[in-house]
Amino acid sequence: MREHLCVVIAEDNCLLRGVLVDYLAAFGISSIEALTEGEILLPLRLGQADIVVLDLVLHGSWSMLPFLQRMRQDPDLQHFPLIITTAFDIKGLHLTEQANYLTDCVILQKPYDLCRIRRMIIELTKDRRPPVGECVCR
Repeated sequence: MREHLCVVIAEDNCLLRGVLVDYLAAFGISSIEALTEGEILLPLRLGQADIVVLDLVLHGSWSMLPFLQRMRQDPDLQHFPLIITTAFDIKGLHLTEQANYLTDCVILQKPYDLCRIRRMIIELTKDRRPPVGECVCR
């Protein structure tokens, strides 16, 4: 079992992605960078990640809306923690329907505060990770 959190960061803005990766690393949180649906799903299926930070509009298209639907229909993924980020007005997007069956899902409007996203990552993964200092033996 990993001793640290690992986040899949699906963000096509390389500057923002790099800043988030570096910021999280400063707090001992590792990152896997992803730009496609396959790159997002692989670490989830392999148990390498604890949470996904997903830019709703990757590469200038709404390609992530069908991905969210597939994720909510998959019993192995519908409870996977997810932070959706978007530059669009959250109130006008009506994302609650898309994320309806995703148990641990938060929607953040860009620009977001790095400290806030780190706290959300920790909060959304608290039930998936052993408490700090606790020895997990099998």
